[in-house]
Amino acid sequence: MQREGKKVRSFEVAELAQISRSTVSRALAGDPRISKATRERVLAAAAELGYQPNLIARGLKNSTTGIIGVVVTDLNNPYHAHALQLLIEKMGLKHLAPLVFVGNTAEGAEHAIERLMSYQVDAVIALAAPFLEHVIEACLTRSKPLVLMNRYDGSEPVSAVGGDGGAAGRLVADHLVSCRARRFAFFAGEDRTGISWEREQGFSERLKELGHAIDVTISAPYTYRAAVVAAHEMLREEPDAVFCANDTLAIALMDAARSTGGQMPLIVGYDNSTFAQWPIYDLTSVDQNLDEMTTRTVEIAIAIAREPKRAPDRQMIQPSLVVRGSTSRTIK
Repeated sequence: MQREGKKVRSFEVAELAQISRSTVSRALAGDPRISKATRERVLAAAAELGYQPNLIARGLKNSTTGIIGVVVTDLNNPYHAHALQLLIEKMGLKHLAPLVFVGNTAEGAEHAIERLMSYQVDAVIALAAPFLEHVIEACLTRSKPLVLMNRYDGSEPVSAVGGDGGAAGRLVADHLVSCRARRFAFFAGEDRTGISWEREQGFSERLKELGHAIDVTISAPYTYRAAVVAAHEMLREEPDAVFCANDTLAIALMDAARSTGGQMPLIVGYDNSTFAQWPIYDLTSVDQNLDEMTTRTVEIAIAIAREPKRAPDRQMIQPSLVVRGSTSRTIK
């Protein structure tokens, strides 16, 4: 029934569905007050007519657009890329449109945030740990509802959903001690956020409780090339077991060990990325439960978009350890 050459208007959808125009708008925006039967009737009428809502025009009229801004850094990081994919999928299920901006440097992040602020978005989701201060300042100044998708302990009134890095470090310590390791190392990531430090602290505290300690700590940027260089330095210290701040560092360490032909230590990564699951690596890794984390992040974004003055909601998702071949042997 779609008409060629002429744009279908919302009142026509309302007439076909035999409901009010305002109900059509609320149904297409995913308003939970609209019943499932009514929403399905609206969607069927819209599909029959070929109706496509203009989200920007809706925002000018109703102050809501159904658009969620997303700021993300470093899409070369498998964790960030996977998280963004899940966020987009879950927003789609809620009939929301993501508007994504990427900034890999401080300057790039600032430009991305400034561009985002020029759009009328209902809320902002930030997966940009190194540049959180820029995101928080911009959103608070412009009164944009904000959800951080990483742990945040600052005093600013913003919502956040993150993983418990300390609990993850404790899980890793328990596992490596059960493998009878005696000389432990932590391969840290160089960041300004404290994320790597939190993982190291949990690891260190639990090792101490079990009568052990971290014997070696070496750091590198979260890039493969830089990590390989640092990995050779790590291997010269001859640790039995190494906990790495993310999977990129762990994979670099495994490749470095193979290139030397020496004994590979027990290795645990973080993020349970696709790379960790490849047979060539078969990497034991901490799973942050991204599915749950992204679900809760989108739910909070919707809630604060509807009620911007609601109290900040900070949630912590518990990790799990996925054990694979990189820690399958027992130290003798």
